[in-house]
Amino acid sequence: MAENEREEDKDQVEGEDEGEGEPEAEAKAEAPKAEAKAPAAAKATPAKAPAKKQPKASKAAPRRAPPPSSASLGKSMVLFVVVVGTLAAGFALLGQERGGGGPRGPSWKPGQTVDVEITLVAGDKRELNCAATDEVAGRHCSFESPTKVWGKGDPGDDKKTLRPYTSTDNVQFVAAGLWSEPALSGNLPTTRFSVKCKYTVEGKLKSPTFHWESGWEGQPRGEMLAGVLTGCTLVP
Repeated sequence: MAENEREEDKDQVEGEDEGEGEPEAEAKAEAPKAEAKAPAAAKATPAKAPAKKQPKASKAAPRRAPPPSSASLGKSMVLFVVVVGTLAAGFALLGQERGGGGPRGPSWKPGQTVDVEITLVAGDKRELNCAATDEVAGRHCSFESPTKVWGKGDPGDDKKTLRPYTSTDNVQFVAAGLWSEPALSGNLPTTRFSVKCKYTVEGKLKSPTFHWESGWEGQPRGEMLAGVLTGCTLVP
């Protein structure tokens, strides 16, 4: 009986030892499998290769503009001549209109009687004068030159003394008789005013020099139309 009990106890212990060793054996069997999976996972996500550096673009040499063709040069010369010619014509026309430096000249002709409106101030009766050696229809400037008074007659006769005037539309001419008109014999406005007159063109005066309130001009004018003013009235 005692031997049988000892054998049973021995079998029980061996059974327990065998039961305890099974989990360890299973763990050891699973370890190689886990290690085998790890390299596979590593292979599944390969490392990115380093990006290749792009070669720097070489600086291209600047292209030289092709030399202008003879046709282009010809067109440029034609354009230059046209522009210069246009400017020259414009300046020439401007010079003619201004009578050598002043406002534009009129298109009237000797023998015509035209309506004019003249811009004035009261002091113009004293300040407006001209200098020239010629006469037009017996009328003349009050000076022969800026330093010499007219010596061929009475320089103070208003009906024979030519003076420079400017119209309200910027036309310039010389005329006599304005200050002898009844409309200008009384008190005149203290500010700038204008008068309407009939202007009879009698001829052309060569190279007069004008005297304004500011003094004598530095050089003579071109040829100016000359005549007489009549029938003048103050513009309200």
